[in-house]
Order: sequence, then C-alpha cells, then structure tokens
Amino acid sequence: GKKITVALPQAEVLDCVPDYDSFQVYHESESVFQQFTLDDTNEAVSSLVDQAEADAIANGLLERARENAETLLTAFFAQAYDPEEYTVTFTE
Repeated sequence: GKKITVALPQAEVLDCVPDYDSFQVYHESESVFQQFTLDDTNEAVSSLVDQAEADAIANGLLERARENAETLLTAFFAQAYDPEEYTVTFTE
C-alpha cells in the first residue's frame, strides 16, 4: 500500500505560433482573383490562429495532454519504484 502523489497543474496552451516560413506573398496587383493586401493576410492569420487554438481545446487537446503527462510520469516512477508495491495518483 505505498502511494506516490503527484500534483500536476492544470494543462494550458502556452503558445500557438504558425509556421511563418511557409507563407508566400504574391504580387497583390497581379492577382487575377480578389486582391488581398498584406494587412488582410495578417488579419486572417491572426483569426485562424485563434480559431485553431479554440478548436484544439474543444477537441480535447488539454485532456490528452494531461493523460500523456500522467502516462510519462507513471513510467518514470516505475523505473525507480516497483509498480507492484507503489500506486501513483495525480492531483491538481
């Protein structure tokens, strides 16, 4: 009946950064489609980043992050403490 208790903080998104190196800017004046300015593009990227973060959270990103942390920590403790003897529990 030995017990290891681990206090884990609540999962949170620390940063959400798109890959700006993948963006390509074409000549705005030569577009055969609707012309977009660089300001339009920046505004759209900002909106998409916010929406991507909200979608990830809604689809369980934070819950899976916590599950992953618990799995990794349980395996870590199993290297030093016999899992047959010790129970690992997690609190917030």
